[in-house]
Amino acid sequence: MFDLFVAFKLVLEHDKSELFHFSCRKRDDNLPIDLGYAPYTEDTSLCPKPFWQYLGFYFDRQLTFHEHVCYYSTKAISMVHAMGMLGNSLRGLSSRQKHLLYRSCVVPIATYSFRL
Repeated sequence: MFDLFVAFKLVLEHDKSELFHFSCRKRDDNLPIDLGYAPYTEDTSLCPKPFWQYLGFYFDRQLTFHEHVCYYSTKAISMVHAMGMLGNSLRGLSSRQKHLLYRSCVVPIATYSFRL
């Protein structure tokens, strides 16, 4: 594999050696890929990961986006729990203030994966 990269005058760097294979199989037989010896990766093989993060999205092998939904729903729920800490100990936030915080902070994370 390394000779193929050398033939095309390409250099393998360990940080940039990413390969992701989307499969419609339900089995999880992701075996490591042996690239042989390379100057930057040495003699290590590429080990598979259960998901891949790219441009803020979490992709899994079957493209179900399960990891993406779990990650951002956890962020939205933790934001809701953190809203309880706002206000003082005697008087908390009014329902109007809670609604405004929910619409401006939680909804963008839950729907668009974006924090304002």
